[in-house]
Amino acid sequence: MSDRSKAAADRIREQVPILQVLSTYGYHVRDDGGYREQQFSCDLHGTGRDNKPSARVYPESNSWFCFACGQTRDAIETVKAKEGCGFWEAVKILEQAYGLEPLPVDYVRGIPEVQNLVSSALDSTRTFAQDAADMCRFLDSRTSDRDLPLDMLLRYWEAYDRVSYQVQEGLWVEKQGREALKELMGRMNAATADLQEHKG
Repeated sequence: MSDRSKAAADRIREQVPILQVLSTYGYHVRDDGGYREQQFSCDLHGTGRDNKPSARVYPESNSWFCFACGQTRDAIETVKAKEGCGFWEAVKILEQAYGLEPLPVDYVRGIPEVQNLVSSALDSTRTFAQDAADMCRFLDSRTSDRDLPLDMLLRYWEAYDRVSYQVQEGLWVEKQGREALKELMGRMNAATADLQEHKG
């Protein structure tokens, strides 16, 4: 999940009550039930008839769980299941229904060297090897500075290795690899900036 997707999902979890979403779709829950857990019938498994209510809503976590489906759903997952749509379409439906302004596009911000790396990723005269070397230097600097937690840094190193492998083995063309590195750099930049904001 991208940073923008996570921000959209987090905002909906915070501002859109799951009880209201369930009530809107005709599930028999009291949308004024506060933080009281309620059992209700789920129509998202089997034949769609749930004679013994198999779902329970958990208002504190703004989610619900169906024991027959074996799945936890939040407002977005509920809309996706009911409308047969994707993530961003579900977000748009909920934003419109609950009067939320769409989030602005989160452009790369913060650390200048990342902005330079992203700019270079758009330069068609460069090669994947050049971008990979820049990315490697950037990862080294983040690792030595410990700007990010170690487990997160290891995940970024692993992602870098996977991208390099895909290109080296000919599974991806260089353009795909460069785009993946650009995305990876943007995510690291956003994660670092978020941590800096929390420290400040």
